[in-house]
Amino acid sequence: MADTIKVFDFEYTASGALVVVRREPLCPGCMSDGEVDAQIALLKEDLDAVAVRMKRAIRREENKPLTFQ
Repeated sequence: MADTIKVFDFEYTASGALVVVRREPLCPGCMSDGEVDAQIALLKEDLDAVAVRMKRAIRREENKPLTFQ
């Protein structure tokens, strides 16, 4: 998987998988349309990478055996 800018991450809680922001501001100031497009593309790639990891975590939780203690 390609390296991402790591702005977004996720946490898995009793409520499920939640997207969290690791860094603010989300992107540097932009001075042109091209910079805006490039920054938004990076953020989308980062969110796509987080989605893959979130889905993997959800599947892992769904497949966990039930334990009674």
